[in-house]
Amino acid sequence: MVQLESHDDTVIILLTPNRSLTWAQAKWIIAFMVAVVMIIAIAWTFVGAWVVLPFAGLEAGLFALLMYKVTRFTYLKQIVTFTEQDITIEMGIDRRQSTESLPRSGTDIYYSETDRNWHTPKITLHNGRQRVQIGQFLNADDMVILRNELENLGLLICREHWWKNKD
Repeated sequence: MVQLESHDDTVIILLTPNRSLTWAQAKWIIAFMVAVVMIIAIAWTFVGAWVVLPFAGLEAGLFALLMYKVTRFTYLKQIVTFTEQDITIEMGIDRRQSTESLPRSGTDIYYSETDRNWHTPKITLHNGRQRVQIGQFLNADDMVILRNELENLGLLICREHWWKNKD
């Protein structure tokens, strides 16, 4: 999702992945899946196939871990701040984990897409020394929205496939 805020000489773009599942819903899914797997494993244990129980526990634990990691990733935020002199990119979950700063003058914005649009386009800020990719977690529609917002700010977008239609 792309959200734009404007304050005097500062423009802030907030980028977040699309989230169709809240953390509370994810916990319910994890609990349901673990309950189903463990009921089946305990039933097999009572029949005498006790060797199923450790593998069921491993499966339930791995499912819970992966579900947690995927759901946590959807809470990632990237804040891109454009001022008169600088472009600042802050990224993190729950707190700022990394910050990159580029001078606004001399920084180019590259929009790269594949030949047949099989992959999501990439937007990269590049100033000769540093290269920072923004919005890598966005879907293709949101990347087009981000590109359009950057163009509306008056920034020049360099496209690899300049001969193709923009959308």
